[in-house]
Amino acid sequence: MHALTARLFALTAIFLSAVASPVPADPADHPDWSKVYIKGVNYAGSGCPAGTIASTLAADGSFINVAFDSYTAQVFPGSKPGEARKNCQLTFQLQYPPGWAVTVFETSYFGFINLDKGITARQQSTYRWASSSPTATFYSTWQGAISKDYTFTDKLEQASYVWSSCNGLPGTLVVNTQIQVDNSKNKKGSGLITTDSVEGVVIQKYGCVWKRCNK
Repeated sequence: MHALTARLFALTAIFLSAVASPVPADPADHPDWSKVYIKGVNYAGSGCPAGTIASTLAADGSFINVAFDSYTAQVFPGSKPGEARKNCQLTFQLQYPPGWAVTVFETSYFGFINLDKGITARQQSTYRWASSSPTATFYSTWQGAISKDYTFTDKLEQASYVWSSCNGLPGTLVVNTQIQVDNSKNKKGSGLITTDSVEGVVIQKYGCVWKRCNK
């Protein structure tokens, strides 16, 4: 097993206790979980070089965990412009039974931030299904001076849900993430943001909700 994947499995219990999973209206009404799985993942970007991410789908389909081990944006006197912003695009091939649809309704981040006074940071993720045009966006911002570990959850209103198709073919979920630090108001200051908080592993968690297509 890939070392990063092994660490992700070991950490899953910690994050389950930190962030509640969604509770469906009828817990008995759900797809056959044995037929729900991630068929494949592709990724690219300055924040996710080859071999630096792993992903898992919860056994009950309630969330996707993504672990990064090279995802940090930072600024300091003399730093290069490319260090201030990092991004990663992930494409998941999600297999599930026909007659069901799934949406991402929340994202959770676990990380560390250290900003001098006047330094700001932003974390953003967007997602869409390749078969449809609507895009949902989550984001959070911080302003220095601040230095702390953080757990942050963004939730969408139900009216903003973007649902997958119902045809049972692998659904292609496209997730774009980015983290950025801005020192335009304090050129002599330093700042860093990373979703790295436990054992050097960056964690982002995407909460999922399922529904029957005829409901």
